[in-house]
Amino acid sequence: MDAPPAPGITAIVLAGGKSTRFGSDKASAILAGRPMLDWVVTACAEACAPIVVVRARGQRLPRVGAPIEVIDDFVDGAGPLAGLAAGLRATTTEFAFATSCDAPLLRPELIALLARQIDGFDAACPEVDARLQPLVAVYRVGVALGGVEKALEAGESSLQAALSRLRVAVVNEAAVQVIDPNLDSFLNINRPDVRADAEARLCVGGSAPPQRPMANG
Repeated sequence: MDAPPAPGITAIVLAGGKSTRFGSDKASAILAGRPMLDWVVTACAEACAPIVVVRARGQRLPRVGAPIEVIDDFVDGAGPLAGLAAGLRATTTEFAFATSCDAPLLRPELIALLARQIDGFDAACPEVDARLQPLVAVYRVGVALGGVEKALEAGESSLQAALSRLRVAVVNEAAVQVIDPNLDSFLNINRPDVRADAEARLCVGGSAPPQRPMANG
């Protein structure tokens, strides 16, 4: 099913992580014949425009099948919080959807669901496994950037610390599962052994038995 359009929402894809547990650059890792970044960008393109990819300085990104704007993370090694700040600073739309390059089973319909929930809030964020998922979330850019920058100034590195400074519309797991029954959008390919699970889900259209998601941030 095609996702309803979400005009005026920038997708921010964080691609500059160290990939310590994975062992190689996750953005360029091949998954079911395509770079992992391409899976994520393609999903985002169905619901967002434009798409901003935040990379580490000097990082080479693979070719992807949708137009992207590439920016460099302004603080090397500072983690996803600094990457999100860089992406928000480069965003000119009122809203932004943030994700990471290691979530290749992202459902575009989920982005549209979150966009519908943000009215009156600074962010719309799913809660899965009793934990907020800040890298599958829609943000009100101006306010969210302020919260992220305050967290960085306080020496924080966790995305959860930024969320604590925002008014968050929490989308519960049951509502997410109406769109994404197996919670595929939250499967992060952080380790090589998870790649086989993701490839199996892609090859059967996401119908494989669910593996519980790892927390983002």
